[in-house]
Amino acid sequence: MNTRILLISAIAFVLLFLGLFLPGYNSEVGPSQISASKKEVAPPAIAPYRPDEYFRYVLGTFQGSFAKNAVTLAMRNKVTALDSLVLGSTWARENELLGLSGFYLYWKARRTGTLNDYYEASVDFIRAASLSAVKHQDQAAATEWTYSKICLDSALKLNPKHLPSRNALVAYYTEFGGDPMKGVALLRENEKIDSSNLETQYLYLSLLKKAGELDKAILRCQKIISLQPQNPEFLYEMSGLYGMKGDSLNAKVYLDLAIKMQRSGFGNP
Repeated sequence: MNTRILLISAIAFVLLFLGLFLPGYNSEVGPSQISASKKEVAPPAIAPYRPDEYFRYVLGTFQGSFAKNAVTLAMRNKVTALDSLVLGSTWARENELLGLSGFYLYWKARRTGTLNDYYEASVDFIRAASLSAVKHQDQAAATEWTYSKICLDSALKLNPKHLPSRNALVAYYTEFGGDPMKGVALLRENEKIDSSNLETQYLYLSLLKKAGELDKAILRCQKIISLQPQNPEFLYEMSGLYGMKGDSLNAKVYLDLAIKMQRSGFGNP
């Protein structure tokens, strides 16, 4: 599975509540759902950590000499060689300290000025924020979301039409930024830029699924499968959608296809 699909999965996870807001904007969802969709998200009230506070937070939540070395490297980021920042990011990822990895990549991006470095940093911050939210570490999540937005803004200044960054920004607006309708509007713009973009289509699929619009979600999934017909991940998704509808016949058809593709080696890294 390539890194782009891994990103899709990460963003889909943090968009857990976005389906609640889709009815108020997207004509694919029935108007009867609109009234309840506009009251769910309030602007975030939790202030993020300062960077030094965040590093101490990491030190307090991770036992071992690695954490001390990693935080020391973080404190010296302005004078650290770029290859050391890259190595620090690798270590942090291996130890599931994704927010710290995001900071290493962010500092690298500020010195290289490249879109990909800013984007990669935003990905790690988003994944870190998702994990922090699950663990109810709200101030850490606020910090990670805040820096994801900083990185995405920088990436989009370099290329306003960079779809991976635009899709990631949807997650920020809807999950943390207190402006879900802006996120949905951005997603619609993203589809206009490239209707064959897998990330965008998968996000739409996730929204429709969360909103309970299974027939429309199936249509989206059909489009995704047409883009990658041999990807078992999407065949499994279609099987699940039919299962949710209670259509066991079609669910089994797509499940068998998914298993066949997987056994044939498709979809493997």
